[in-house]
Amino acid sequence: MSRVVRNIRKTLDSVAANNEAAAIEVMRAIEQLDNELLRQRLLRVVHDLNQDAGELHALRHVVPEQKIRRA
Repeated sequence: MSRVVRNIRKTLDSVAANNEAAAIEVMRAIEQLDNELLRQRLLRVVHDLNQDAGELHALRHVVPEQKIRRA
C-alpha cells in the first residue's frame, strides 16, 4: 500500500471518528434541553453525523482497491 493511500485512509478514519465524537457530544447536550423543536433539529444533526461517519468508513475500505495516479 502506498503512502498516499495510507494517508487517505488515515484522513478518512480521522474525519469519521471526529463525526462520531461530535454526535456523542451533541447527544449529551440534547439530554439537557427542554425545547422539543430544538431537540428534534439536533437529533437530525446527530443522525447526519453518524450517517456521514458510516459512509466515510465504507469509503475507507474501497480506497485500497482503487489505483491512485499521481499527477
